[in-house]
Amino acid sequence: MPPPQPVRIAHAFGNSRAALRHALDADVDMIEVDIWFRGGDVYAHHARRLSPLPLLADKKMPGHPLPRPALPVWPGYWVWPDINPLTLGELLAIVGGRKRLLLDVKGRYKGDRSAGFAGTIARLVREHEASSWAVVCGQTYPVLNALRQADEEIEVRYSLEKPHQWQSFLRKTKDSRVRQVCISRHFLDGEKARVLEEAGVNVYVWTVDDPEAARRWAEQGADGIISNDLDLLENLPRR
Repeated sequence: MPPPQPVRIAHAFGNSRAALRHALDADVDMIEVDIWFRGGDVYAHHARRLSPLPLLADKKMPGHPLPRPALPVWPGYWVWPDINPLTLGELLAIVGGRKRLLLDVKGRYKGDRSAGFAGTIARLVREHEASSWAVVCGQTYPVLNALRQADEEIEVRYSLEKPHQWQSFLRKTKDSRVRQVCISRHFLDGEKARVLEEAGVNVYVWTVDDPEAARRWAEQGADGIISNDLDLLENLPRR
């Protein structure tokens, strides 16, 4: 029997209102969003904020236009004003369950801020009745761990692209509830795929922008394909 077709996930299309509208109209299953915690609220953007200045800085992401106005500041990097930011609350209200969301936790947070971030995510997800269609992932494990304690109904996926993260995840698999990951295509190899399959782990692979590679990952049993290319995702068979 062939493996089920993967969930098709639009990478970074939840980071702006325009991109979000585009992805909501596309034939994809899920929209990835990068989220940050600041001033007691959660904001959607991939770029790092140059606090205390209201500026965002980032490289140009494949498949996504730069915001306007954006100015080059050093090779490969651009800055633009952080005006009228998109909050997680607004994002959840716009989506309203029409697509699933993959909320990727960004940044580093110490002590109570990790718990504060996790608690705010849990509160907003509950307020918008989004527990069945909002998934939280990331490499900021203290926030993910706190979220698992704050709300057991929200699906949490640990993101893996470094050896120490892999070892940390293997220790977590002693908990039968930890059976979902996002993993970098550069980090995933045959041995890791075997270990994940034997442990019954559901695997989303990021970021796959080559159609042949996407089909190959699908044939090899990837449960989800994360891509910047909406056409690539729309041409993958539906689950």
